[in-house]
Amino acid sequence: MSYDGLIVDFGGVLTTPLQDSFVAFAEVMGIELQDLVRVALKAYTDEEDPLVVAFETGKLGEAEFSIAFAQRLAQETGVDVDPERLVQRLFGAMRLEEGMFDAVAAIKRSGRKTALLSNSWGVSSYPRERLAEIMDVVVISGEIGMRKPDREIFDHTVAELDLEAVRCVFVDDHPGHLKAAQDTGMKTVLHRSPAQTIDELEQLFGVKVTA
Repeated sequence: MSYDGLIVDFGGVLTTPLQDSFVAFAEVMGIELQDLVRVALKAYTDEEDPLVVAFETGKLGEAEFSIAFAQRLAQETGVDVDPERLVQRLFGAMRLEEGMFDAVAAIKRSGRKTALLSNSWGVSSYPRERLAEIMDVVVISGEIGMRKPDREIFDHTVAELDLEAVRCVFVDDHPGHLKAAQDTGMKTVLHRSPAQTIDELEQLFGVKVTA
């Protein structure tokens, strides 16, 4: 089957792995990585986390979130956490994956439509100019009040692309998000590394990305 649209996640797909940045933050703060992961990613397990959900859907501002999250992290670790620029510090070690940007750009040049679909922790750190170069559509949870894995954000994204879900490929590093995309009919790719994902995209789209 040929595909007409590519939808990709941002953090951990178009960037270096989230865990690498968490490791760097934990080392600077002198806290255990597992404690940070447990506090930060509770909403990505089977547990409820109204604080993170409210932040990711734009119902809670970054300053208010940072204060509440710093308090939660301090309670968990026993280490005082300064809320100032907390989100930027938490993700400060992430870098753009240029190979993935090149892959999306190559697929766009082939005549396919492309979209970003990202759960956001704040909306100020996205490289908007870079994204505008390779994306037809940019969907950021904090700007539209929806988040993955809710069905409505996937439906919204394919509607913005003016495509059917079955004509789209979705790339994410979180299996739960892939399951939600599959439920809409999308083809999915679990991102483990740029090389693996690029190889799969080349096969799915029939486009040569690497030299």
